Amino acid sequence: MTRIACLVAAALAAGCASSPAARPLRPIDYDIVCQQLEISGQATRALRWYHGSAEQRAAYEQTFRLAIERITAQARGRAPGSWAVIADVDETLLDNSKAECADQVQGVATFDPGRWTQWVLAEQATALPGAVAFSAAVHNLGGRLIVISNREEGLHLAATRSNLAKVGIVADVLLLAKDARDIDKNSRFRLVEEVGIAAAKLPKLPVLAWVGDNIKDFPYLSQVDIGDPALFGTRYFLLPNPVYGSWQRLPLR
Repeated sequence: MTRIACLVAAALAAGCASSPAARPLRPIDYDIVCQQLEISGQATRALRWYHGSAEQRAAYEQTFRLAIERITAQARGRAPGSWAVIADVDETLLDNSKAECADQVQGVATFDPGRWTQWVLAEQATALPGAVAFSAAVHNLGGRLIVISNREEGLHLAATRSNLAKVGIVADVLLLAKDARDIDKNSRFRLVEEVGIAAAKLPKLPVLAWVGDNIKDFPYLSQVDIGDPALFGTRYFLLPNPVYGSWQRLPLR
């Protein structure tokens, strides 16, 4: 799930949403800042787990492999191009942890839209473990990979498509947010299943699976309603993200 969606939601709730800063931003060498953060020993435990742990790699590989197995079974007997899979981008297909390194090194504690756009346009996100094989499997089985993200269409579409292609992930369609306030993905989910995507010449398609790192990457789910738990592991495939998410404003229980 895009970090902007989580933190813009918090900003809107506080009545302080802002547009990307107009001030010029200094160039960032993301590899260097990650090294600096490692040397400092100040990386948060969540970032250290996400950026380098064996558990992260194993969890992603496991989840994508399970998704492929379930999709393979559901796609059996369906005509090529007659069904779709929906996936999120950030912390689902692409790893943005280097941008988080930069924020931690440079003392940026709150979301900065300008810095986020700078990172997206740099096209340096890497593929997460299992994501490339998952993309290839969906296409080999005859499906359409529909990528739905709260990255912004006007600012981020070309760079997102390019970054995905660089790492070997082919999206049939990218449905991004119209602007920073367009953070509810449900209308885009409905477009795929109930209307069709005219610009891509796609009719409405049944969605066999959803993959994401946040509960809101799945239709009509939220922090207070996870729907039918039996759908997780059969149609919904949830990846771990301890760095950010819609859970950030939850009270400790």
